[in-house]
Amino acid sequence: MSKIIDLQAESWDEGVVRHDGPVIVDFWHHMCGWCLKLNPEFERLPEAFEKVKFAKMNILDSPDNRRIAMESGVMGTPTIKVFCQGRAVGEIVGFRTFEMLLSDLREILSQKDYCLEQSTPLE
Repeated sequence: MSKIIDLQAESWDEGVVRHDGPVIVDFWHHMCGWCLKLNPEFERLPEAFEKVKFAKMNILDSPDNRRIAMESGVMGTPTIKVFCQGRAVGEIVGFRTFEMLLSDLREILSQKDYCLEQSTPLE
């Protein structure tokens, strides 16, 4: 079973940019009510995607976290970005139920089969 990692600016390159397979990042912050509502839905996702790495980045933790969010095109929270080989290939903006997240992420990832094909199951 895959876990959700906590990303900081210092771990961004290793956790996202240099990762070969897909990485799904939830950009959030503690003062965002919709982010807090999305959190339990997001935490259920790793069970459904064995070859996908999941991470969260609190954009208010540091100025560098904010910079990464802005460079990644995050305009508001919550924003979930799908990265493949360090590049953003899809996003979901705003609150979604678990079922909606599953559907949206499956659609995004289906268009990026090469990213899943080169990845191995996470442990």
